[in-house]
Amino acid sequence: MKTLKTCLLLLPAVLLAACDGGSNNDAPNFTDSAVISTRAPDYSSGAISLIATAAPFTAQNSLAPSDSSDIFVRSGGDHYFVVKRFGTDQVLRYSASNPTTPVYTYSTQDATDGATRSNPSDLLIVSDTKAYLLRYGSGKLWIVNPSATSEATFKTGEIDLSAYDVDGVPEMTAGIVRNGRLYVAMQRLERFAAVKAGYVAVIDIATNAEIDTAPTVDGLKGIALPVRDPVSLVGIPGSNNILVLADGGYDGTFTQLYEGGIVRIDTAANSATLTFDDGDSTTHPFGYFADIATVTADRAYFIGSTGFGAAQTLYRFNSNTSASAPVAVSGFEGVSLGSLAVDPNGKLWLTRTGSAAPGITILDFVSGAETVAAPLISTVLTPINIDFITVPVL
Repeated sequence: MKTLKTCLLLLPAVLLAACDGGSNNDAPNFTDSAVISTRAPDYSSGAISLIATAAPFTAQNSLAPSDSSDIFVRSGGDHYFVVKRFGTDQVLRYSASNPTTPVYTYSTQDATDGATRSNPSDLLIVSDTKAYLLRYGSGKLWIVNPSATSEATFKTGEIDLSAYDVDGVPEMTAGIVRNGRLYVAMQRLERFAAVKAGYVAVIDIATNAEIDTAPTVDGLKGIALPVRDPVSLVGIPGSNNILVLADGGYDGTFTQLYEGGIVRIDTAANSATLTFDDGDSTTHPFGYFADIATVTADRAYFIGSTGFGAAQTLYRFNSNTSASAPVAVSGFEGVSLGSLAVDPNGKLWLTRTGSAAPGITILDFVSGAETVAAPLISTVLTPINIDFITVPVL
């Protein structure tokens, strides 16, 4: 149901050092690029765009066309993954130097799933040989080897999170790796309705064991959230703490609920505090909260939405305090926006989802205000989510 964005950027220093300078004249140069999932306006198909992160922001569009539009991308350093969600249930690995042919295509289903669709919702890379695959349609999170040379060796283990919902499917939707731990947001829906508060499970990466963060509270090990329908997790630069964005979800008739907002998780105390509330059904000044990105310890952004089409506004806020209200970014009020990401240079990338001119806008920040580094880079199809990779220049 959700278009997800968690920005995992893996740029190993040893890789950059090995390929920059020195006496090896045969070593390739490297450059940062964005990889973007896109979809057709009628949701009939999808594809990938690659855009250089330096001016003139050269784009390659309509790569690796897919018959599914329900896709997202995740970075793996100098390669990337395309994850196909409900009905396809696959992970595809691509080399940036050959973006038209996948290195592999592996299923996210196994024999125990039966007819249930796993519907993968996030992929969190820990190392070349370890990652966590969240499966929205299952109660079991997979531990996988992203470098596996066969489908039989792709899945290496699983973690059972079925206790978080009575139907055994807690709708694990997004995650983040932080300070040796994996944090997994769960929506806990009932027939698509957000009737319960969300939760965040905490996994020890070294042991793959779930950590009991509140042993005296309701029998569940995770961190209870004061919001419903969490959709995104981001780290706060300069600390181990996390922001959770929740859109509030829908009721049983698919009417928007205003039970969301932005929550700050103190990872040392395993506590969750509501930073910004989205209001209620009568008063909701920002609309519902749609996506989030953090740039510095005191500068972050979220998208507030009042509906489909040109109904989104970009807001800037201080991720360390709720004392000052979010500020609407001039020129980005009542426009068509989808998701946010921050590139390695600290610039903010926005997906522009208007059907007439889909693409990417890039913002910088100078003298206390946003400046436009690139007004619109065409992606041909409607962009969904963005991540960043290091591409070899051969």
